[in-house]
Amino acid sequence: MCNKAASNPNRVVLPANVTPSHYTLSIVPDFKEFTFGGQVAIDLTIHEATKTVSVNTKDLTLKTTVIEIEGRAIEPASSVFDEHRDTTTFTFDSELPKGAAVLRITFDGILSDKMAGFYRSSYKDAEGKTKYMGVTQFEATDARRAFPCWDEPAAKATYTISLTVPKELVALSNMPVASETQEGDNKTIVFEKTPIMSTYLVAWAVGEFEYIETTTTKLEKPVTCRVYTLPGLKEQGRFALEITPKVLEYFSEIFGTAYPLPKLDHLAVPDFDAGAMENWGLVTYRTVALLFDEKTSDLRFKEQVAVTVAHEIAHQWFGNLVTMEWWDHLWLNEGFATWVGTLAVDHLFPKWDTWSTFVVDDMQRGVGLDSLRSSHPIEVPVADPHEIHQIFDAISYSKGASVIRMLSNWLTVDVFLAGIRRYLKKHEYENATTDDLWNALSEESKVDVREFMNTWTRVIGVPILDVTEADGLVTVEQHRFLSTNDVKPEEDETIWWVPLGVYPKPASIADPNQTLKSRSLSFEVPEGPYLLNKDYSGVFRTNYPPSAIGRIGKAILDGSDLVGLSDRAGLVADIASLSKSGHTVTSNFLDLVQYYKNEETYVVWELLAGRIGEIASIFADNERINQGIKHFQRNLVDRMVQKLGWEFPEGEDYLTSRLRNVILRSAGRAGHEATVAEAKRRFALFVSDPAHDSILHPSIRQTAFEIVLSQGGEEEFRNVLKYFHAAPKQDQQVIALLALGYVQQPELIAEVQALAISEHVRPQDIFYVLAGLSSNYASRRLTWEWVKANWNTLSNRYKGSMSMLGSCVKFPLSQSSDAALIKEVKEFFADKDTKDFQRALDQSIEGLDVNSAWVAREQEGLSEWLSANNY
Repeated sequence: MCNKAASNPNRVVLPANVTPSHYTLSIVPDFKEFTFGGQVAIDLTIHEATKTVSVNTKDLTLKTTVIEIEGRAIEPASSVFDEHRDTTTFTFDSELPKGAAVLRITFDGILSDKMAGFYRSSYKDAEGKTKYMGVTQFEATDARRAFPCWDEPAAKATYTISLTVPKELVALSNMPVASETQEGDNKTIVFEKTPIMSTYLVAWAVGEFEYIETTTTKLEKPVTCRVYTLPGLKEQGRFALEITPKVLEYFSEIFGTAYPLPKLDHLAVPDFDAGAMENWGLVTYRTVALLFDEKTSDLRFKEQVAVTVAHEIAHQWFGNLVTMEWWDHLWLNEGFATWVGTLAVDHLFPKWDTWSTFVVDDMQRGVGLDSLRSSHPIEVPVADPHEIHQIFDAISYSKGASVIRMLSNWLTVDVFLAGIRRYLKKHEYENATTDDLWNALSEESKVDVREFMNTWTRVIGVPILDVTEADGLVTVEQHRFLSTNDVKPEEDETIWWVPLGVYPKPASIADPNQTLKSRSLSFEVPEGPYLLNKDYSGVFRTNYPPSAIGRIGKAILDGSDLVGLSDRAGLVADIASLSKSGHTVTSNFLDLVQYYKNEETYVVWELLAGRIGEIASIFADNERINQGIKHFQRNLVDRMVQKLGWEFPEGEDYLTSRLRNVILRSAGRAGHEATVAEAKRRFALFVSDPAHDSILHPSIRQTAFEIVLSQGGEEEFRNVLKYFHAAPKQDQQVIALLALGYVQQPELIAEVQALAISEHVRPQDIFYVLAGLSSNYASRRLTWEWVKANWNTLSNRYKGSMSMLGSCVKFPLSQSSDAALIKEVKEFFADKDTKDFQRALDQSIEGLDVNSAWVAREQEGLSEWLSANNY
């Protein structure tokens, strides 16, 4: 299959003169030397006579190479490796004729610990002995680390994979086992031929695995579903296993195409860079994204498992069956899988209010990042593979999912899914672009979807709708929204098609979809309260006048049905963001919050607590404001602390259990006296006797740890550290790592920093440590200094995982408001190679600018408001 490099001549791609159709691949790992040997036979089509054949390779030693044409074996006269392009080019003495050929290569590779390519992951067995498993991670361009290949999404082929491994180990791949033979201490497993697919979806794994199994019951051809884990962990995969056939059946129904493979395996991997990876038929996961224990796990991990599993299963169609033509269209994979994965979780667990959680989490992440100049369009041109991993971010995932949600509501979900079925059927086993999706949706809806969506996917940024009331009219005017609130005229030329969602619907707006297609629009002022962006499905910020906010606030206070759950959450998100950017003053946000004094829902409280906590954190240098906001926060949460307490009653609903942790966390961070005292009491009992384990429910354990560490010293630190080292499960280790960053003493902060890059913390988990340290005012500046001092160590450690290196930059700076840091950061990186994390660096600097401007602008007004309101 030809690639489509011609659509962008700047792409770093292989020549289109030779393309693969089938790989016969054999791999032999060596877990003692941490290497592997391999041989591959690639069936080729030579489209035009040529003297050269180029393949992608990286960190491989090529031993022998021949090309077979019509029974002749021809060796290349030379081979040249290009380090920047990750290519090996074979040159032959005479032209290879047009037609079929087979390229045979034997090679050796490194079974590294860099979480990329075919790599090793370590764990300890029951006796404490270190052991290893091998697993692949090929997205975006790391199949080339495991075998010579055409490592581009459009270069689809079929695969027959075989693994030769020690006889006591289990070997897995995309397809079921076709045959197994044993010779001495080793066995060779040959897997069935795959469907045609892209290299980044090829997968295999080798290790001491055990599994639990179930089967779909509603599909014409039953699919075997398994969860594989290391020994002793399989029962923690029970929840993921239970939902897998349900999700498969649901997607088979709404996509109109049955899952095409005979099996679907999930595999928990101790060392894993991403959250999960959608390899066709063998999905791999970070342990905390797949395993859940009803007795010992924090409840938030249950929803994380459900959402992640549904997201990865969605990819089996959207990404695997139909694959993006090139990385420009990454959002097609990730944005859609995020949206439809949420749709599936909402279908399975309607009481979880998953779409409201989407508004609080995904939508805010996407709009928040897109409010920076250093953002990028959803559909971003990618030329060089070095750029690809920088767009695996909240724009591709969260904003992508948000605009799909907006579009699906605009068209109606039924029409949208009918268009999706049309798209999948037309392009199955092929590659597609964003325009192909718009064509299918337009054909189904009889609406020009491209005209609606192009500004949302191809233009950077999101709009703000400024609302004014005058002379009996409401006027809505759109502009680009920037967190820096300094939009230049040339940056404000886009006119988005915006679904206004005015409710109650004004008679003067004739368009049933209420689509704003011009700079502004007016309608008569309703008698009572009104909303824009009803149900908060539009991807924009709304800037209401105080008169409108007052009427909406009274409706919230009165419990009116006019303002639903997503509306209440969305209003908090908008006004908080607009106060940070300077479109309104922060005291207006605090005035709004007081209308929420009767609020009792998890999703709204998650936003309320987070945005008020952010003010305290960003203004931490100003003791007056920091303490005043904490006083405000204590008053706000006091009623809910008393209502919910610390106990988890039998049979309590899921969202109330989640709410309790939000309230106690907010109270603890604000220094709520009764909460701090109870946290200390329960923590003392918890550490004094293992029989008191239930005194700190797993869902509030991290909160309790945070409180005692922020209020205590050496003794509390040693006890939480002891818990971390003794924790048998990764999710328990995660809550300890997040909490440890809240220590106050410089010598203990230094110990936590050292722990972050020690052998005790998996490289993938560093961001948990950095998240805690960066939220803690006592440690955030010290942590930035630590990152600078350890930059060489960090950059070497994350060579194969540049997104992690970007996190090392972003986290310590994310909550700082010191304007002097901007110059310091720029000077520090001036002589360093930043191309692989430049976007993260730019966003960090811009975030500092936003925070410092917020503090400079608001210090006086906030102090006055707090004093006037007795805080």
